[in-house]
Amino acid sequence: MNNGLKALLIAASTIITCIIVSLGFRLAREAGTIGNYVVEELYRYRNVVEERDLMKYDGAVVYGSDVVNLMKKELPETADGFFVTVKEKRGSRSYGDRNGAEKTEDAEHADYIAPLSEYAGRVVRNKNGVIVEIIFTKKE
Repeated sequence: MNNGLKALLIAASTIITCIIVSLGFRLAREAGTIGNYVVEELYRYRNVVEERDLMKYDGAVVYGSDVVNLMKKELPETADGFFVTVKEKRGSRSYGDRNGAEKTEDAEHADYIAPLSEYAGRVVRNKNGVIVEIIFTKKE
């Protein structure tokens, strides 16, 4: 009877140990899933924070001076795939770098943007969700 009791205790402790180990693995898997979800949400939030300077133009009506200031601030020194497009009655023009945008302040130049003209902004994203263009349409 003494040996039978020992065998029963060993079997019970083995079963309890297996249950505890399997619960540990399950909790570790759940923690990994939760961690991945938190990382994805933080990545989305980081994108929102990084893009807020550009997203404020989506659906907004701004002045020509705001368009020019945006080009000075956000357009890179060389073209990298981000453009600002200005649409007017006489046609549309796209600017991909600061050098092209500097012509917009010269009243004698064809690309001149009047500081008090009103433009409606629209942000365009590519299929990956990256902002590639902001289009400003002149309000008549």
